[in-house]
Amino acid sequence: MIISCEKCGTQFEVRKNEIPKEGRNVQCGVCNATWFQKPFEKNKKNNSNHVSFHYFANFFLLCLILVSFVGIMETFRDSLLYNFPELDQYYKFVEMIIDRAFEEIKNLFSSFSI
Repeated sequence: MIISCEKCGTQFEVRKNEIPKEGRNVQCGVCNATWFQKPFEKNKKNNSNHVSFHYFANFFLLCLILVSFVGIMETFRDSLLYNFPELDQYYKFVEMIIDRAFEEIKNLFSSFSI
């Protein structure tokens, strides 16, 4: 884990087992300031927020890649179908998904009388 000097802000890497559950006094190797360091129980919660942010970022990246892939497939549709006729199944599947999505959106709007 990384601790920071409260006076000069220098960061130090220490092993978790070097800071007991009850905490201990530590000294900065740069400015010689001393302070009482507790283990980072609060940071575990903050790290979980960062982890959930990473999940969101990874999900966003995956969606971006998926949309890019579909865009490329649609851009080069004629050439791809000419060279790979079996891709016709892919295009039929995508059209079916899009049709279902639009049908669900219509149903949603009609249920709210929009």
